[in-house]
Amino acid sequence: MEKGLAQIVAQQTDATRDVMPWAPHLRDALADLSPPDPVLAACEATRRLARMMAGIEAWQRHPHRRRLPEPSVIWRAGSARLLDFGGRGPVVLAVPSLINHAHILDLGRGHSLMRHLASAGLRPLLLDWGGAGPEEHGFDLTAYHDLRLVPALEAAARDGPVSVLGYCMGGTLAAALAQTRPDLVARLALMGAPWRFADTAGVAGGLRKLGRDAGPDRLAQTLTAFDTMFGAVPGDLLQLLFAMLDPGLVLTKFRRFAGLPRRSRDALRFVELEDWVNSPVDLPGPAAVEILVDWQLRDLTGRGRWQLAGQRVDPGKIGQPALVVCASADRIAPPGTTEPLAAAIAGAQVIRPATGHVGMIVGRASRNTVWAPLSEFLAAPGRG
Repeated sequence: MEKGLAQIVAQQTDATRDVMPWAPHLRDALADLSPPDPVLAACEATRRLARMMAGIEAWQRHPHRRRLPEPSVIWRAGSARLLDFGGRGPVVLAVPSLINHAHILDLGRGHSLMRHLASAGLRPLLLDWGGAGPEEHGFDLTAYHDLRLVPALEAAARDGPVSVLGYCMGGTLAAALAQTRPDLVARLALMGAPWRFADTAGVAGGLRKLGRDAGPDRLAQTLTAFDTMFGAVPGDLLQLLFAMLDPGLVLTKFRRFAGLPRRSRDALRFVELEDWVNSPVDLPGPAAVEILVDWQLRDLTGRGRWQLAGQRVDPGKIGQPALVVCASADRIAPPGTTEPLAAAIAGAQVIRPATGHVGMIVGRASRNTVWAPLSEFLAAPGRG
């Protein structure tokens, strides 16, 4: 008997789940597609694909371009810059991920976390890592720490210790910074900061399992080969790896966008976010190996074996007041990877918004569920 598309996707063996860990997510995306006639199922699948393509074309043709006022630059080294968003209150050094552009924290009017913090009485400084330029060639994470992160912190802390806010893997680096330079870090806030990578549940875990089964050394050699050929690991390759965390998302989000009025607020926000997602940043090979192999596959962070700047990073040694945001719907850094870091920091406050990884920064509810408690924590005096 012939089967409909949804039935085919739904019926998986355990072996299929190991080989294609994203298959359950495709099944969920097609859960409502179950006409008994296989021809009808194929027609509906074709219609949905056409709708997705219409959404992609509408995004590519959309006239919106990001035109926010550029903050002043108060420090730079190589490709990195420290951007000053103004304000006269306590200084906050924001550390984003190395893998994407820093302006996710300053995405657009009305949903810029940096400008919100400035309006809340703080002085946010954003570390824009930039791409992997000639001066960053061959950088590992220790080089980024020693030659970019610490000097940016010193520039921010000219008048005394400052708060540090880390997002995504920038949060993992910020946690290490609180240990390596406790003299300059007064308070620590972490948002979606991954730490423990042992879990093999879900799509991200499934991909880690595939990588471990294939051998971490093999992936390390591949990344090093890309670095040798191109001078860095291309951002497009890194983007592909992250897209594999939720392949069904492309189908869903562009179909939805195709139905939005072009000038609507939702359409503008979608374009701003999609433009950011699709402008990846190249990464030096050694840093890429640490992030994708030593963290993701070997779990050196979660096993207490990650070393940075010559010392083992132990979040149990962090003595500053800390706030950790662990989003419950985060698929990029799910709670299983972020909660262990929160648990390891003595006395850390934890908030668990019902949002995704990017949603905690730009989602509709983020202003109340994340931005407000974050601003309050960062505005508190001193080390508590």
